Amino acid sequence: MKKNLKKFNNNVGLSARRIAIEILLEVLDKSTPLDDVFNKYLQSGSYLSKMEPEDRSFCRLLVSSTLRNLTEIDFILNKFLKKSLNKSPSKVQMILRIGIVQIIYLKTPDHAATNTSVEMAGGKWKSLINAIMRSALRERDKIKIYQEESPKTPLWLTERWRAEWGENYINIENAHRVLSPPIDLCVKEDPLVWADKLNGYYISNKTVRLNNTSLISDLEGFESGDWWVQDYSSQIPATLLNIKKGDEVLDLCAAPGGKTSQLVAMGAEVTSIDGNKKRIERLKENLSRLNYTSSIIHSDVRDFKSEKKWSKIILDAPCSSTGTLRRHPDIMHIKKENDIRSLEKLQSDLLLSSWKLLSENGSLIYCTCSLEVEEGENQIFKFIKENKDAEIERILPGEVSGLKELITEDGLLRIFPDHLSEIGGMDGFFIARLKKVS
Repeated sequence: MKKNLKKFNNNVGLSARRIAIEILLEVLDKSTPLDDVFNKYLQSGSYLSKMEPEDRSFCRLLVSSTLRNLTEIDFILNKFLKKSLNKSPSKVQMILRIGIVQIIYLKTPDHAATNTSVEMAGGKWKSLINAIMRSALRERDKIKIYQEESPKTPLWLTERWRAEWGENYINIENAHRVLSPPIDLCVKEDPLVWADKLNGYYISNKTVRLNNTSLISDLEGFESGDWWVQDYSSQIPATLLNIKKGDEVLDLCAAPGGKTSQLVAMGAEVTSIDGNKKRIERLKENLSRLNYTSSIIHSDVRDFKSEKKWSKIILDAPCSSTGTLRRHPDIMHIKKENDIRSLEKLQSDLLLSSWKLLSENGSLIYCTCSLEVEEGENQIFKFIKENKDAEIERILPGEVSGLKELITEDGLLRIFPDHLSEIGGMDGFFIARLKKVS
C-alpha cells in the first residue's frame, strides 16, 4: 500500500481518493466487508492512520457514498459509455464511480472531482475518464432524469422486497439511501441529561440519539462508561424479557455485547456465549469499560451443552443484515440470494439448540437485523409447527411505546428502516418472543 501511495504524499486530497479506490476494489472485487477493509487500512503506522481526521473522514465518505448509491451510479455511467461499464478494468470503474459520487452526491467542486479522477487514471484511460466526467458536468439535467429512471438497489433485493412488502419496498430503498444513520446510545441513567450534554435528543428512557460525527471515544461519558453505542432497534429485544433483579439470563451470539450490557444494567445475572474469538475480545473490552461483568463462554451455540436450563434467553442470530444497509451499504453488493438460504439453515439450527437450553414456561427472544421473511416470520412459523412445545408469546403494544403499529397480527415485531424517519429512522429488525409450554 505504501509503495502505491508514495508519489501522492504531497497531495492529501488525491491520496484520500486513491485509498478509497483501493478499499472499493477489495470490497467489491473480493467481497470483503467494508469495516474489515477499512480497519486494515487504519492499522497503526499506515498512511490512512496518519491522515488528518477530516481527510480520513472524506475517504470513508467517498467509499460509503459510492456503495450506498452504486446501483444508481452504474446506471448513470452506462448512459455515458459506449460499452458497458463492466467491460472496463476494475480500477477504471472505481475511478469513474467516485468521480460521479463527488459531482452528484457530495457536491465536490467540479475541478477537484474531474482533475483528481483524470490524474488517478493514467495511461490510455485518461482521455476516457476526462470525457465522461466533463459530459456528466455538462449534462446535469439528463442525470436528474437518469436518477429518476434508475433502480436503487441490486435487482435481487428489489424483487424480494417488492414480493414481501409490496409498495413499501420504495420506502425501504429510500430510507437506506437518503437517511444518514444516526448514532444511538444506550445510557445507564439520566438520558435527558446526556442528551443535553452531547447535543443529542431523547428517544426513550434509555436511549439518546446523536447526529454529530464526532469520534465516539472523544465524547464525554465514553471513558467513564456512562453509555455504549447500540441502535435503538437493537435495544428493544432485551426489554421484552421483563427482567427482574437477580434473573439468570442466557445471551446467545452475544458479542460485541450490547444486549449483555442492557441485561446487566437491568440487574440480571448474564451468561454470554459467542463462537467468534475476536468478537469475544470486543465483548470483554466493552464490558470492562462499562464496569459490568458477565459469565463469558467461547462456544458455538450449536455445540454448547449444559444440564442447567434458563428461563430467559436471547438469540440474536447471524443474518444477512439487510436491515442495516444505510450503515453497511457494502452488504447489498457482497451478499447474494444464496447467502440467505444458507443463513436460514444456520438460524434454524441455532434456534433449535437454544430451545434445548430453555426451561419449561421460559421465554426465548429470537431476533435478526434482516428484512427477509425467511430469517424472521417464516423461521418462527416453521419452528412452532415442528416443535409442539413452542408457541408465540405475543408482544403487546404497551411494551413497545411508539412502535405498536409495527406489531404484526401474529404478535411479532417487524421494524422497517423508514419508521421514525422524521428523526433519522431505525435499523430494520425482526423480533419474536416464544414461550415453552408443556
